[in-house]
Amino acid sequence: MDAVIAVDFGATNLRAALVHRDGTLVHHHMTPTGARDGVLAVVERIVRLVDQVAREAGVERSVPVGVVAPGPLEPASGVVLFAPNLVGWQHVPLRQLLEERLGRRVVLGNDGNGAALGEALFGAAKGCRHLIHIMLGTGVGGGIISHGQLVEGVHGLGTEVGHVPVDPNGPRCHCGGVGCIEAYIGGWALARDGEALISSGRSEFLRELAGDGPVTAAHVVEAAQHGDAGARAILEGAARALAAGLAGLVNVFNPQLIVIGGGVARAGDLLLEPLRRWLPVYAIHYIAEHVEVRRSALGDDTGLYGAAARAFLAGEGAGAEIRLP
Repeated sequence: MDAVIAVDFGATNLRAALVHRDGTLVHHHMTPTGARDGVLAVVERIVRLVDQVAREAGVERSVPVGVVAPGPLEPASGVVLFAPNLVGWQHVPLRQLLEERLGRRVVLGNDGNGAALGEALFGAAKGCRHLIHIMLGTGVGGGIISHGQLVEGVHGLGTEVGHVPVDPNGPRCHCGGVGCIEAYIGGWALARDGEALISSGRSEFLRELAGDGPVTAAHVVEAAQHGDAGARAILEGAARALAAGLAGLVNVFNPQLIVIGGGVARAGDLLLEPLRRWLPVYAIHYIAEHVEVRRSALGDDTGLYGAAARAFLAGEGAGAEIRLP
């Protein structure tokens, strides 16, 4: 299998492309997810994107489709159990719906897990067999690879890194939990804190950036990059919460590398510097001192590479054990 059609199913956008085994990505297309239009409307958009890529690339029906989607989801059954940031996405048999419409084999996986595989095969963690990957987008996803094997748990529901609790008295998360990593550093959480900053009159610059529209995580990052003290304080607090959550995982898995990706990672050192500073405060020193923190090398295409990696590694079984070669 020299190439696969990859689909990155995000809360905001759907992306699809043909990805070759050497990492070449071609025929890239994107459209808004439009989750509020309902499950079947989103499925139809995915089908149209896949058909467009297949038509342009001239690939046969034997070429499979790799899909990464928000979770928790069951890779073996192909069912999205619950997507906290997508209205109506509960117990959706996504793989079945897509295979019926496309006439192709579909391999489905969690977006955070896929991103870890994508980085290990094509990106900043290439060749690394012990890593933690964090995707900082609207929500927070993540994946863990230990001894070259993707850690997914008994039903394939792991690893929901973004929903590791860091404060039992913290804010309510979209997943229903309290004090999760995502409730501090997810895009929606940064937007919430940005709104609070404006409401308190502590950032005229952020108010100007947002204009008449809602504050977004991108506004907070941009304000911080321009030296806004309040926005920088938000990123500092978010990085500290992320460090606290990652510290537990570092102590458990003893990884070689932590890769940070997603839109919020565009903050660069404004996020990574405090993360590197706080991580050894919370983690066991002798473990943390050997962990390197890097930014993703795949950028906006991380999800596509993750979907492709999942399909390449799955072989003939959609629910097969995922292990690096």
